[in-house]
Amino acid sequence: MTKPLDEKLLAAHARDDKTALVLLYREAADLAEETGDIDAACFYLVHAYIFGLETAHPETPELHARLKARGRES
Repeated sequence: MTKPLDEKLLAAHARDDKTALVLLYREAADLAEETGDIDAACFYLVHAYIFGLETAHPETPELHARLKARGRES
């Protein structure tokens, strides 16, 4: 994860901006996936998915599908 992204995540947590957290954790997952770190990608996807469920975010089904594709969710 990049330092700017890490800082954005910390700031979103500090202000309890769950909608932003969905997008930021998804971005972190995308970056981890690009580098081939599937475990880290799934770690971030789980966080994105949880915040997505909490906010009824429209990307929640896609996040769930990505976790299922990696065998991390049923």
